[in-house]
Amino acid sequence: MEDFNKTFQFVILNLTTIVPSNADNRTYGPSKEFRMELNTFKFSMLGIIGNTLAVFGLLANTLSIIVLRHRKMRSSTAYYLVTLAIYDNVILVAMVVFFGLPALYESMEPSILESYHFNYSYAMPIVYPVSLAAQMASIYTCVAFTIERYIAVCHPLHAANTCTKSRAKKAMLLIFLWSILYNIPRYFHYRVDTKWVDEKNRTQAVAKETEFGSDTVFRQVYLIYFQLIFMFLIPFSILMILNSALIRALRHSHQQRQQMSNSAAREHNLTIMLVAVIVLFLVCQFPSIIDNILMASTERGQLVSNMHYNKFYVMCTFMVEINSATNFIMYCVFGKKFRMVFLHIFGCKKGQRTLQYRSTLYNTRTNGLRSCDMEVSLV
Repeated sequence: MEDFNKTFQFVILNLTTIVPSNADNRTYGPSKEFRMELNTFKFSMLGIIGNTLAVFGLLANTLSIIVLRHRKMRSSTAYYLVTLAIYDNVILVAMVVFFGLPALYESMEPSILESYHFNYSYAMPIVYPVSLAAQMASIYTCVAFTIERYIAVCHPLHAANTCTKSRAKKAMLLIFLWSILYNIPRYFHYRVDTKWVDEKNRTQAVAKETEFGSDTVFRQVYLIYFQLIFMFLIPFSILMILNSALIRALRHSHQQRQQMSNSAAREHNLTIMLVAVIVLFLVCQFPSIIDNILMASTERGQLVSNMHYNKFYVMCTFMVEINSATNFIMYCVFGKKFRMVFLHIFGCKKGQRTLQYRSTLYNTRTNGLRSCDMEVSLV
């Protein structure tokens, strides 16, 4: 997912901080024309489309949680997808709080969002680290269920003992703890000050970097290089390698589709659905890798003063929002059983018929056919 840290810095510079001098103008490029063009672009992409997408995503992710928690959908994979939906909702809320609503302020009647504009930075020291932890947890949750699917498809003899609900719960706990611990330094990154705005005759909350947050080692090592390694290179490499193996397995199984048992067909459909989710994730998050490389290799002031880069920045944020809001669509399009249970829960006639579930059978060297603890496939 997109690097929230740099995007928050961008928001602070362009929405809440008044540039004090011409020298700073040359550093950050906020001429009046520059700000107007950029604010118009942000208003369209993040204010109108982004907020609409966030509302849809919050509703869709909530529906996904309801369906995936149904007693007939419980499986290790469903556990991962439920937690992914929760993390995505946290990300969407942060998007609205820090990007969507501020983007509306410049182009709407001041009375509507003025109080919010002057006070939303108070949430920065807490909501900012929490949203980053959710971002990281969502990435590694995708890695976790991709590894599980790879084992189930490419190493089925090990699936019965590996792809279990108990192991999924342990993996989710480890991911949660790792995400929290890794982002502890973020709680010391910003503090909130107030400034007096003469034209409004009121104080405004402004998020500023602490001494720790402005430290060169912290910025270069933690915010750029650690971010690039732990948030992008490692998980993206794993996802691309395993996803390629899954796609090859899908092509092979498609050639033998006529010979598939019902359980094998369900596993095939589940794999297609999860591959679609990961492909969407990789496509939406790839611009963030480019952004991290640019931030690591280019002087920051030069980037932020470039209009093309600023618009690219906004699009990176928008792509993250798309990813967090549209997994429900992937489940509905590619998950046959997800659709059936969804229709069953919400009283549609098509979903009222009896749903039959069977555990996936795997060949083992010792016991012949053995039932995998993955139970029900989401197909």
